[in-house]
Amino acid sequence: MNRNLILMAFSLSTWGIGEGMFYFFQPLYLQEMGADPLKIGGILGIVGLAMTLSFLPAGFLSDRLGRKPLIVASWIIGTLATGFMALANTLPMLIAGMILYGTTSFVVVPLNSYSTTARGRWSVGRTITLVSASFSFGYILGALLGGWLGAQSGLRANFRIASIILIFSTLIILFIQPQPVEAPVTTGRWEGMRELLSRNYVRYLALAFFITIGLYLPQPLTQNFLQNVRGLNLLQIGQLISMRSFGIVILNLILGQTNARSGSLIAQGCVALSTLFIYLAKVSLSIWRDISSWAVSLQCAT
Repeated sequence: MNRNLILMAFSLSTWGIGEGMFYFFQPLYLQEMGADPLKIGGILGIVGLAMTLSFLPAGFLSDRLGRKPLIVASWIIGTLATGFMALANTLPMLIAGMILYGTTSFVVVPLNSYSTTARGRWSVGRTITLVSASFSFGYILGALLGGWLGAQSGLRANFRIASIILIFSTLIILFIQPQPVEAPVTTGRWEGMRELLSRNYVRYLALAFFITIGLYLPQPLTQNFLQNVRGLNLLQIGQLISMRSFGIVILNLILGQTNARSGSLIAQGCVALSTLFIYLAKVSLSIWRDISSWAVSLQCAT
């Protein structure tokens, strides 16, 4: 593993800590700011649209400007957006910060391209899963800190501390080495359009679209469901998010050794089972709540 991948792994782990402190708590913070479920869904939909649109120029700019400038730009924008959300005292300001943060999703394109170019003898799958696992590893600690800090000082404090952590992550990513800008492969306009509209590719996109809707439909408001319906507090929700991130790390390391098709099917099954278990696990969550309350009481007593 070369120096650049090590720096990227450290930066992503640090970023995971910062983002883990606030990202999955955003629906709960929106609720605190006065948004109802319908409005929360609309806001998250707008953020999702910003994420989608940000991907469109990412490949073009990465080929022209290089991968590192786009990676660094995403880190800086994300840090500024988090600081803006920390300062937001109204719902529109918070929404603006969330949209700005959503636009940083374009980093996936240059990040994966940079990682696979710097992988050396590693396989593409192993390299990408390492990058994802590094980020999720930081999420384990970030979610725990976010749940604890939110319970102690309110969710707004999460954004403040997270913005400071993201500054350190940005400083680390500055030290990765730039990669040469590769000349784009030129093809005829008709050939490029024919490849884009090939039957197998269109079928794949349609299948991915419907799978994503079905599997991730309940995800945005899961935290609100756990708090409002299952009665969990912020500390317990943070613990569950941390456990989720731990599972992602393990699965990434395991699935990175399998082929893409098998890994995709296993991942889809895990997401479906996760949603089913959260819906059905009333008794299990009640036990989890009692254990967490007992642990907190024991900590206070000692």
